[in-house]
Amino acid sequence: MQGDAAPRVSVLMTTWNGAASIRASIASILGQSCPDFELVVVDDGSTDGTAEILAGIGDPRLRVLRPGRNLGIVGARNHGFAACRGEYLAVLDHDDLAHPARLARQLAHLEAHPEIAFLGTAVEIMAADGRRREAEAPPGRTPLLLRWALLVDNPFTWSSMMFRMAALRRLTVFLRPEAEYADDFDLYHRLLAAGEPGRLAEVLTTYRWHATNTTHAAAAALTARAAAVLAAAYRPWLGEGAEAAARLAVRHLSDRKPVREATTLLALGEVLEALLAGFAAGLAPADRAAVTQAAGRLWWRVVRAAARSGQPWLLRHWPAAPALAAGFRPGAGEVTAAAAIGLLRALRRPG
Repeated sequence: MQGDAAPRVSVLMTTWNGAASIRASIASILGQSCPDFELVVVDDGSTDGTAEILAGIGDPRLRVLRPGRNLGIVGARNHGFAACRGEYLAVLDHDDLAHPARLARQLAHLEAHPEIAFLGTAVEIMAADGRRREAEAPPGRTPLLLRWALLVDNPFTWSSMMFRMAALRRLTVFLRPEAEYADDFDLYHRLLAAGEPGRLAEVLTTYRWHATNTTHAAAAALTARAAAVLAAAYRPWLGEGAEAAARLAVRHLSDRKPVREATTLLALGEVLEALLAGFAAGLAPADRAAVTQAAGRLWWRVVRAAARSGQPWLLRHWPAAPALAAGFRPGAGEVTAAAAIGLLRALRRPG
């Protein structure tokens, strides 16, 4: 970035008492192979050593904003967004890491695919003890399958995202305060009207897991607000049943809570069949087949998790959702293993 010229990419980071991790997070951005960026950090009223760490980083690409009062997650992100000047916006939380080629890879993909409005990457999760594992991937990376995935889960990690600023400017607000904790999920849904979603298969982001992550620390609020986002998406197909369906989806599809009884399992199957019918209406045969397969795999995952949790008899309800069962048929060995694990856990259950 030369002089006062606007950078190609603005990277937005907000922090509150991030002294334990922010130095490494900032270093992961300043060490990017893509040279044309600015890093906008909003210090949202930190009371630890965060301000001193930021003051000690002498890199002209770093801009530090201090609002003067604590704005909260959404307020701080919106404050920083207003100051970003780039053609593209990347985001990173103060406790996560961007791999050196992340910005370059995302920028190249967005420039080659003008239909993509927002782009994530594959992510590795680093536990507190340093162990790493790749996060579960969505059922596919095509825009169509990512749109489907957004109806049943959140296939994106915030710290991996890059957005086309022109698409964001079409929205009335960057992040909505009423969706806080699920504000990213809400943003992805609103952006679907402005362009397509994308996700790179390459692991380019490290999500550092710890007990104070917002995902865990504000789980109840996140669940309620994610359900509100899904209810709005479901309403055209499910009408008055959208809210109840969204709560089921968040609990058992997104949060991965095993179903414990047949009535809930059957209700969830009905929800998935209704979503599949609404979403796939009018699709070309090949696209319909791809979505049906993704929905079928998801249905089997739900039934298998229910069986393995100690309810092996729930396996018999898998054919009760024929539109889903037609999309994916598990092998006999997989069914047998789910039944055996479930039976063993049922026998070990106290009482």
